[in-house]
Amino acid sequence: MAGSVRPARRWLKRIAIALVAVLLLVVAPAAFILYPALKSYPAMDFPLAASPAEKNLRDLAYLRLLPQVERSFTDQTRAAFEAALDKLVARAPELDRAGLAMGAARAVALADNGHTNILGLVGGNGFNAVPVRLGWFADDLFVVSAAADQRDLLGAQVLALNGHSPEQLVEALRPYTGGPANLAREFVPNFLISPELLHAAGLAENADAAEFRVRQRDGVEVVRRLAAVAGTPEPLARSSWPKRDLSPVRRKDSEASWVHVLDGAAPPSYLSRPDDNFWHSYLENDGILYVQLNRIGDQEKASIEDYLSGLLAEVAKRKVKHAVVDLRFNPGGNYLLAADFTRRLPELLPPDGKVFILTSGNTFSAGISTAARLKYFAGSRAVLIGEAMGDRPQSWGEGGTARMPNSKLAIRYTTGYHDWQNGCGLAQIRTCFVLNYFYGTPSGSLTPTVPVAPTFASYAAGDDAVLAEALKLAK
Repeated sequence: MAGSVRPARRWLKRIAIALVAVLLLVVAPAAFILYPALKSYPAMDFPLAASPAEKNLRDLAYLRLLPQVERSFTDQTRAAFEAALDKLVARAPELDRAGLAMGAARAVALADNGHTNILGLVGGNGFNAVPVRLGWFADDLFVVSAAADQRDLLGAQVLALNGHSPEQLVEALRPYTGGPANLAREFVPNFLISPELLHAAGLAENADAAEFRVRQRDGVEVVRRLAAVAGTPEPLARSSWPKRDLSPVRRKDSEASWVHVLDGAAPPSYLSRPDDNFWHSYLENDGILYVQLNRIGDQEKASIEDYLSGLLAEVAKRKVKHAVVDLRFNPGGNYLLAADFTRRLPELLPPDGKVFILTSGNTFSAGISTAARLKYFAGSRAVLIGEAMGDRPQSWGEGGTARMPNSKLAIRYTTGYHDWQNGCGLAQIRTCFVLNYFYGTPSGSLTPTVPVAPTFASYAAGDDAVLAEALKLAK
């Protein structure tokens, strides 16, 4: 009996040693690598606040936890963030929600990372808004939509707002959005329609109205004071992209009765389905696939992976020569859901078939990843057309969102690094998003090969200048 116990003990000892070895050689290194990327925003218990000042102080105390999870901070930017918070704390008794929001946004933007921001700073959602919506074009800022009683402003060029030119406003609002300058410019219309937010930024004397000086479509210059209406009770917990306002397709909200500069005619294809995550058609006698990906994610019960798989099977049966992948309205999602599509689509085209990738400042996050992978797998056959994308090829993403307990302002933090220009190396094993070692691509420059920025006249005529350039190159 004793003889049989000793071998069993030896085996148990060997198993224990093996488990310890696995723990030391595999689990511990994996935990060391992955833990920083998997951390959640710290929890913090707050007693009920009795005054607005206490509410602000507790929100700022919660925001001060950001460096514990935010990995894009450098020593210098972290110190600047802390100093900015100290100044906000000193002003806590005087801050309304707009003042808190803009102060917090300016502090967080010091990280200088496109994903690291206070989200949802947009007129009409948590903050007041005037009854117009604005859009950027190659030739400046224009009114694209308005309440019915302001229809005479449709198509008007904005010359000044509260005495500031559009470019002066862009420069003044730049510090409130982290990331590259063109991303900040992309979001500027969200601020411009809210007197509350402009007042908090020191760009308006009045928090309840704004004075617009515009040139109407007949060339006449007018000055119009627009009163603001209250927004929804809480701000959004996501980014709201102003480019959505370029589509005349009505949203299911209070703006459904508004008028749009493109009313009266069928919208051009690229603006016809802004709320569909994915759809496609065929152009030029079916010789060109056109697919618009407005988000890399499922839609209701429709799986994007199933959709893209079916599309690839469809393309394989057709005599498609070129493909146009429109990412101009794509703010992101999960790029892994389109990974197979980006690899296989170029393979299905003939050797002289091109992949035209359409981009804008609204192309962001997983939209950029998708563009990068398409460019990599298409190689010399890839053509980037449009405007610069909304983030740098090297940036921080992943992470998550946390809400301040009282103001409900959303804090976006990041934990995983991406390099879509050079790819991730072993030296970045603790910073790069781990799945990029399997799906990331060293795609080179992501600057548009063929820069195209539509003019307002082209847009108002229902043209699609960016797609037109792709079709011209296809011929």
